[in-house]
Amino acid sequence: MLRRLAALAVCVVFLAAVPTGSIYVTTLPSGADVWVDGTYIGRSPLVLDALPAGRHTVGLAKPGWNAEQLDVSVVTGQTASSSTRLLRDKRSSGAGDGTIALHGMPYEAVWLDGAAANPGRDGTFSAPAGGHALIVRTAKGKITRLVTVWPQTRTDVVVQPDAAPVRPSIVAPADEYLPPSAVQVDGEKIVIRFGGHDLVGHLGSTTYRLDGRSAEYDAAPTLIGNRLYLPLVLLTEVSSSSSR
Repeated sequence: MLRRLAALAVCVVFLAAVPTGSIYVTTLPSGADVWVDGTYIGRSPLVLDALPAGRHTVGLAKPGWNAEQLDVSVVTGQTASSSTRLLRDKRSSGAGDGTIALHGMPYEAVWLDGAAANPGRDGTFSAPAGGHALIVRTAKGKITRLVTVWPQTRTDVVVQPDAAPVRPSIVAPADEYLPPSAVQVDGEKIVIRFGGHDLVGHLGSTTYRLDGRSAEYDAAPTLIGNRLYLPLVLLTEVSSSSSR
């Protein structure tokens, strides 16, 4: 009897529980005061949990910025995201400054909009709000970036060389460069013997063994239907009449 009563009590509590979710509030810049349904919560970014499912009003305010009021829908068991870019209050004096923080490679000199900048030991320096051209000189050369600085906000910039441009892979049918007798396909393994050259490759691998030495090419052997495709530069090399 007691067990039944306890189980019934648990069911009553479960049924009486209000379905809830949460809201994750972020702003740019951060540090805005946040109200939810008229109650002050704190400063962004923040997470407010155990909110009843349904629509809620989120208020945002920060000195020097326009206040915002948003409607956010909360779903049971889920976290709703509210991300807001605040607009500068035109009535406030001055645009304000932010900071730029450099990370990554060691640098020798820094310029912002053509003027020398002097980052501190932590890599940060003050900058006016707005868009800027940032130039960083490293041992590997100059790196140029376009950055946006927000008032009272730190903009993090990773200093690293530009990625090398990716060269397109050019492949061609092997039967247009080599006689069928020179090409052997054994499962995943490709063996080609022609003109004194000895080539071994595998489907899906860009590593080949050419004349006893390992070599890397820009494309792997590929079978399209019954035709074998290989990198054009490799076919040109193998189809030459004389061995290396």
